[in-house]
Amino acid sequence: MSAVLERCIAAKRSAQIAPVTPPHWRREIQGDAGRYDGAFSYALPGAAKTLEIAETAASTGTKVWDCAVALARMFEYNTNKTASPLAIRASERVLELGGGSGLLALALAALGADVTTTDAAPVVPHLRKTIDANAGSVPRTPTVAALDWRDADHTTMGAFPVVVASDVLVCVQWAEDVARVLAAVAAEARLVVVATQRRRDGVARFLEAASAHFTVEELREDSFHPDYYHHDLQVLVLTPR
Repeated sequence: MSAVLERCIAAKRSAQIAPVTPPHWRREIQGDAGRYDGAFSYALPGAAKTLEIAETAASTGTKVWDCAVALARMFEYNTNKTASPLAIRASERVLELGGGSGLLALALAALGADVTTTDAAPVVPHLRKTIDANAGSVPRTPTVAALDWRDADHTTMGAFPVVVASDVLVCVQWAEDVARVLAAVAAEARLVVVATQRRRDGVARFLEAASAHFTVEELREDSFHPDYYHHDLQVLVLTPR
């Protein structure tokens, strides 16, 4: 068993028994059934602009998950540190898997990235509508495309220097598919980031599947924006073998 997998299992056990004190941005552990109805407001840094992300409870792909918020803030935090390997470079091509609500794609576009955000075909209309509604708040509008992780061939997407995915390990049956997609699109990437929550069912199987193509490192707390960290968050950096 890999060291990352062992740490993942131990941390998941710890998180399950740890007391939960939700910071303002963590909504998944709240009990309000209507918390995903309406719009989620996200203030962009350094500008008087706010993203308005429409949400519904109809699908996992139409909500803003906590991981997306934390990951967006992490990239903003590290982009201010020009020497950080997590910094997003101007006009850098970024591929997002599981774009869902569109928040992360828009946050990366606000940093100057050339983003292609993808999701399963049924989610694409919601994703495209959200991207279009916020196009005036970012310098470059993200491209939206359908991508089914279960397809046999993902090489048509091409290669990207940066690949990101947030909360794509909710279900164990998707884990190996996600690893296979990453192997196809990120074989030469400089930065591959997969963010999840430790309690997600697919984490252990994903780590096993990804180890054939990548070395995996879990980011430490000091890589996160200090106001957007929680012990349940797990951000993995994958380096192609």
